Amino acid sequence: PVKNMTLDEFKTIIDKMPKTLTQIAFGIMNISTNPDFFAMMEYCNEKGIRPNYTCHGFDVTPEVAERTAKLCGAVAVSVYDKDKSFNAIKMFTDAGMKQVNIHYMLSTQTYESAFKLVDDVKSDPRLAKLNAIVFLAYKAKGRNRGNFSSVKSTADYLKLIDYCENAHIGYGFDSCSAPVFFKALQGSDRYQKISMYGEACEASCFSSYINADGKFFPCS
Repeated sequence: PVKNMTLDEFKTIIDKMPKTLTQIAFGIMNISTNPDFFAMMEYCNEKGIRPNYTCHGFDVTPEVAERTAKLCGAVAVSVYDKDKSFNAIKMFTDAGMKQVNIHYMLSTQTYESAFKLVDDVKSDPRLAKLNAIVFLAYKAKGRNRGNFSSVKSTADYLKLIDYCENAHIGYGFDSCSAPVFFKALQGSDRYQKISMYGEACEASCFSSYINADGKFFPCS
């Protein structure tokens, strides 16, 4: 059975956090997986912490989008089913959210499809108010180990960066992508400016990961 953190457990952890904590990112896919999910986000707001979360969009409804807009600073949608995920993005933006992103796992196997996603952002009216695509570096961990491989070519990264910029869409990468991202831009006019915005690794410096059992890890 899936282990869910209870609301009381969540409150205990939050109450032990330093006052400098300003953001919590919930890693949740099905909105209804944890019955205390929205209560947890309400507690965050009471403590001056603005939550956000990642979902696949399958079970997002206009009511879910409205509640999310009131409680969250941002939301990310991982695209597993284009229509359902794109519909969810539109529901979030229709509810008034400004920071709605797509999370896209970038690997050698998903690389070519990343360009198609950029085209979708340009052409699909449901994505008209999308904030950005955030490309996440594939790491060989968990259940999909062996099914994918990391993109290591700086030429491939630069091709994707240029494609996004030429399309004039918002884009970004996670911290794990920073080394190859910066290497791809070295020697260009953009490097000096963009390199100031990135952090190669946030693990335990600016962020931490706490699982459903309440155990702390420096990285997810």
